[in-house]
Amino acid sequence: MKSWLRSFNIYLLAAGAVFAGGCSSMHRLNPNKDYATLSVFPEGRPADSLPVQVGWNKTTMYIEANPILTEEDVSKATLVDRPDGSYEIQLTFTGHGKTVLEMQTIGKQGKHLVIFANFRPKGWKEPEDGAPAAEGTPQPGQPRMIFWLAAPLIPQNGISNGSLRFEPEASHADAEKIVLGWNNMAKETHKGEE
Repeated sequence: MKSWLRSFNIYLLAAGAVFAGGCSSMHRLNPNKDYATLSVFPEGRPADSLPVQVGWNKTTMYIEANPILTEEDVSKATLVDRPDGSYEIQLTFTGHGKTVLEMQTIGKQGKHLVIFANFRPKGWKEPEDGAPAAEGTPQPGQPRMIFWLAAPLIPQNGISNGSLRFEPEASHADAEKIVLGWNNMAKETHKGEE
């Protein structure tokens, strides 16, 4: 029992070190740029998944506990304006992201991918009380920072082209900020890679 407990504590310590390293790298980002994080979750079953409220209508979706893709898998984000005045976000993923997207969507037609974004505007600092940023409508003059953006349906044959396109449930201005934040994060994440 003691040896199992000691092993568990070592793994817990290692996991904590990895988490702390990831958080500290966020603090090393240029404070004069906008950044956004991304988490793409596969839809799960209600019995063993987490409920989240997606979009303007707060549609309840059930997601698996861990994202399949994050901002580290983004190669490029683009805001695509349509002639009818609507708009979409297109995410192009790295080689790793493309492979994961394909593997996680083949055979899952009819399910959704649930997309989460966390936007941090330039100059933003953590609140002194440690309170998280509020989701939904911000106070006047404050940016909306936490978004359950969309839940696009997985097509019949999965997604094999390494690109995900969806209509965000965010204003055009917020969508522009998020896309800029994802592109800034992609540049930081892939700095020095060729």
